[in-house]
Amino acid sequence: MNLLVLGGAGYIGSHFVKLALSLGHKVIIVDNLLTGHVESIPKSAAFYEGDIRNRDFLRNVFEENTIDGCIHFAASSLVGESMKNPIKYFDNNIYGTIVLLELMAEYDVKQLIFSSSAATYGEHDKMPITEEYETKPTNPYGESKLIMEKMIKWAD
Repeated sequence: MNLLVLGGAGYIGSHFVKLALSLGHKVIIVDNLLTGHVESIPKSAAFYEGDIRNRDFLRNVFEENTIDGCIHFAASSLVGESMKNPIKYFDNNIYGTIVLLELMAEYDVKQLIFSSSAATYGEHDKMPITEEYETKPTNPYGESKLIMEKMIKWAD
């Protein structure tokens, strides 16, 4: 498969990229390198440096590559920072996902794996938290991830 990995130069994304390549997939990485590292990008993967909120940039990636599925790791993810600058988190995480979903629809890409967060569940007395728990984020980061989950569900 030809996999577009958004946030593929970050910690989790870069490990996924290595696994996907080892399984024989072609990997196209998109990362703005704000928290990702160019050193973690394998030479065998195609790499585009840019922001997924930039529709023209992301459209170019879709135009230049046949994409069978997207793996979405791209997000601002610092809880403390999200409390100080919530609009940054809603803009980057939610708007970036909107642009991605619109382009996936435009290019008829129907496969998406989304990396969410336990922060969507907030604080609970019992551990471990399971998917049956009520979602009640306690910070803008968790709220943005929950909104992203809901958008993906409704866009399906």
